[in-house]
Amino acid sequence: MPTRAFDPAALERYREFLAERLEELENEIIPSLSEGDLKKAPAFGTAPGAAENAAVQYADFHATTWRNLQYLRGTLHGLIAGLQAAIDTGGAVDQQVATDIARLAEGDDLYA
Repeated sequence: MPTRAFDPAALERYREFLAERLEELENEIIPSLSEGDLKKAPAFGTAPGAAENAAVQYADFHATTWRNLQYLRGTLHGLIAGLQAAIDTGGAVDQQVATDIARLAEGDDLYA
């Protein structure tokens, strides 16, 4: 069985990668939905009912996309903070985390 070694440089590279994704999300993607081209629904044509049906679908799409982007944003912040904490503590974890990781490695479902 291969041994595992704590590699703070690898964690830092991954933290930087996630930080770049977060920056792109916050500076490019979210602004396009909040104040850019995707803020308003496009024109949906003149066919009977097209504007009413498409506008409702677009509003649902926009709300769902906005919510999912906010969840992603929160997840990225959490991952970045967790990686930084691991770097700062030298990879030390408490006993419960170690037990959970071992169970996951064995294929257990923590939530069952």
